[in-house]
Amino acid sequence: MINYKHIAIEGNIGAGKTTLAKILSRHLNSSLLLEEFEDNHFLKAFYNGKDFAIHAEIQFILDRSKQLADFFSKKHQLIISDYVPEKSLIFSKMNLSANEYHIIKDLTNILYKSFQKPDLIIFIDRNTEDLIENIIKRGRIYEQKIDGNYIENLNDGYEDWLEDVSIPVLRVKANEIDMNQPEKLAEA
Repeated sequence: MINYKHIAIEGNIGAGKTTLAKILSRHLNSSLLLEEFEDNHFLKAFYNGKDFAIHAEIQFILDRSKQLADFFSKKHQLIISDYVPEKSLIFSKMNLSANEYHIIKDLTNILYKSFQKPDLIIFIDRNTEDLIENIIKRGRIYEQKIDGNYIENLNDGYEDWLEDVSIPVLRVKANEIDMNQPEKLAEA
């Protein structure tokens, strides 16, 4: 992994992206780029009904664009992140009309094109039951109503996205990751 300059961890909601990113960042002494979502004023409203889906996606794009501009204004030897910004297109495709999706896709392409892309994506595969269990465990109130069908649809969306992504992907099964021994990930 030392040959990489930017490794992104991806996976469905509750897959363990942030946990693994923090462990790898500590282990590899790298800069850590974590997805910021708590300030998205529309996210909680979206989880109560899709009326605010376009608002939530636009807010995500703008917030991430600002975060990335700030982050990449500094030098980094190695970056470990817990997201790929373009993954919002997965959610957009699921939750928006075709016209709204194209607006989000255009905004994403324009606002993110100048930022460094990951050299590698580590994708955490986790089954739906475990994802739901993790979502419940972490206790974010607005996520508690997420159902298995939504998670399954996201899994399908991630699979489609992974087929089209131009970045090398290392897929790992969550039950094969020992979070106490991150150096073993290289053997996965």
